[in-house]
Amino acid sequence: MPFPILINNLKKKFGDEEIYRDLTLTLENGAITALVGPNGCGKSTLLKILAGLVQPDSGECRLELREELKFSYIFQNYQETLLPWKTAADNIALPLHLQKYSRAAVNQKIARLAKWLPPSLALHRYPYQLSGGQQQLIAFWRALITDPKLLFIDESFSALDHEQALRLRLALQEYHCEQKATVVIVSHNVDEAVQLAKTIIVLSNRPTVVSQIIDNSLPYPRTPATLVTDEFFALRRQVLNALHKVMSI
Repeated sequence: MPFPILINNLKKKFGDEEIYRDLTLTLENGAITALVGPNGCGKSTLLKILAGLVQPDSGECRLELREELKFSYIFQNYQETLLPWKTAADNIALPLHLQKYSRAAVNQKIARLAKWLPPSLALHRYPYQLSGGQQQLIAFWRALITDPKLLFIDESFSALDHEQALRLRLALQEYHCEQKATVVIVSHNVDEAVQLAKTIIVLSNRPTVVSQIIDNSLPYPRTPATLVTDEFFALRRQVLNALHKVMSI
């Protein structure tokens, strides 16, 4: 069993701006964890540090699943990660092409996604011919096409309408339950965090520390019907109260 993701006494500055001062937390292996907090508290920066894209000033980050092709990252600026000269289908399949999968194997993997893709999404089109929400879907499914065991998601439902966001949340839950993947989500959407995460970590204003950790024992799958239960609303209220405590309003 791989170890959980451990962050200990993390420090980071950008110029004179202190982002973290001794940030310490543990992210459970094989679970979905949501990071929520005020704008500018360093949620996205934390993902980038864990991914090795940004170096901390000091402190320790331990994770064992950041291996090539077992790790995927869906960036907030998803549009910049799509290749404009490739079709939607080829953008989704890009990691498989890089691994020299046969065309038949690629088509078979893409066919598995069909039930989660809206009929209006034409896979033969190029990114510039697609809406922002459709482009976000392409980036999402490209990240999952290799069956990663570690997945970082940075605001990757933001451009979707309500129906498609719900569809994608269900797909992510199904993937997580099948693969036992470790998923870390940065979100500004409280409903999204409560629907998806087993643990919701509320971060403070800068210099950022963990303000509160909220456990979510609602059973998976958490369907649209879950969103109108008393248990869901109680958890939602708990997260909102935690956020209000750290917001400067």
